Amino acid sequence: MDEQTALDDIKFIKRIIDDSKRTTIDNGMGYVFWGIIVTAGLLTNYIMAILNIKMNFIWVWVLLIGFGWVYSIISYYSKKSKPRVHSYAGNLLKSIWLSCGIAMTLVGFVGVFSGAISGEYISPILSSVLGVGFMLSGFVYDLRWVRNLSIGWWTGATVMFIYPGLHSVLIMAFMMLAFQVTPGLIIYNKFKKEIAIQK
Repeated sequence: MDEQTALDDIKFIKRIIDDSKRTTIDNGMGYVFWGIIVTAGLLTNYIMAILNIKMNFIWVWVLLIGFGWVYSIISYYSKKSKPRVHSYAGNLLKSIWLSCGIAMTLVGFVGVFSGAISGEYISPILSSVLGVGFMLSGFVYDLRWVRNLSIGWWTGATVMFIYPGLHSVLIMAFMMLAFQVTPGLIIYNKFKKEIAIQK
């Protein structure tokens, strides 16, 4: 590696760090939106199981996740048409969560439909993926508490792997509220305060 390449790399890294200091790279509502959708699905599945409702759980997820993806795609392209400042940090965050979202969709649908993954292990697998997403996002935000959320996801995944069963659905619902919806609201509140200061 020559000296110029090293300097370019340092500048690139510095730019990402500078971008990540600005909360405006993300308003946190994506966490809240997807957290609520998944929590709704988990609680619906739990209630259906408790009440012994004879319906394939997968169709609840097809509707909810399908709605989530359609909304997210429309939202992305509607924002793309508006003039805005692009940043390395913002683009990196989008790439992280797009990758995690695709991976979780594949695991949840293709994994289950193909019979490769038992339904009782979906929650711990998805928790493991979410842990990766929050760890990387924490580095982009330069916020230790966001990185530390991954510990919660991985701890929960460990418990659900060791003790699989219907109770995992409630554990996962609690984790979505504690480790995704609540942090999303905190980031959104911080975002709103920063916007107010800039006005």
